[in-house]
Amino acid sequence: MKLIDLSKILRPFKSGWVALSMDYKKVLGWGKTLQAARKRAEKTGEEFSFYKIESAPTIHVPYTLIK
Repeated sequence: MKLIDLSKILRPFKSGWVALSMDYKKVLGWGKTLQAARKRAEKTGEEFSFYKIESAPTIHVPYTLIK
């Protein structure tokens, strides 16, 4: 499996939650809370997965939404 470099796409976000497209090429939603990120992402009509962004720039924790 090819590694995906998310550093460029996640760089603008300092902390909170980010919803990424399933191909990891675009941000579909973001917010300080998971609920805020989900609300924005659901408006796109696309499937997405969540990433928790911590204060340290190298910590990214993936979460996948299963419908």
